[in-house]
Amino acid sequence: MSELKELVITKEDYLDFLAIRLRLQGSCQQEIENVSFPFLFASGSELLRTYILGACEFTSTLPDRYRLPDRGFIWFLFAQSVKEIQIMPNEMRIKYELQEDYRKPFKQFYL
Repeated sequence: MSELKELVITKEDYLDFLAIRLRLQGSCQQEIENVSFPFLFASGSELLRTYILGACEFTSTLPDRYRLPDRGFIWFLFAQSVKEIQIMPNEMRIKYELQEDYRKPFKQFYL
């Protein structure tokens, strides 16, 4: 086991990511500013998961045998390393611990 790591995501940083990723301008940019992290997390936002996996060092530490092109599979592995999550409207804190081995899902879903 390794040390506990903490990822802090602010709403401002996430909105900047969305503006670039989705090429938002004007009123579209204003619409997403009303969405909060609790809603995004509870609804399973694919863009939020993409941002989280890109902002932490988790994916780069995976052994080659776990690297598949499916983000759902990588999210399943990341979820196993999560130790604590604090979700507030304007900030998220995720504490996670890299592991030496991860439980794989049933083959019918990812392999």
